[in-house]
Amino acid sequence: MFISEFRFRLRDIPTEIILRLYRPLHSGRLIVRRSHDLSIPQLAAPAPAATLADESDTEGDALHLVVDEMVSLYNTARAQGLTPDASWLRPKENFHDL
Repeated sequence: MFISEFRFRLRDIPTEIILRLYRPLHSGRLIVRRSHDLSIPQLAAPAPAATLADESDTEGDALHLVVDEMVSLYNTARAQGLTPDASWLRPKENFHDL
């Protein structure tokens, strides 16, 4: 079941990122689907996101985990002197089909 949608932007990147929260019928946990992944070629690939980044018990926890993960990677790149670029956001295939 679709629960809610949240939209935000990373500073200096005009692309809007959409997070959609769903609650499977078989579970009480929330699943987060994001419109974009943050991929910064000059940085080493981040470790795979913990399951908690995709599943949480509350809307607030789910949104916080996903947004925090993306903002942390963005801030790491900025701290290394990299200039933000829209190409850092990679659209997820099939996002709009969900």
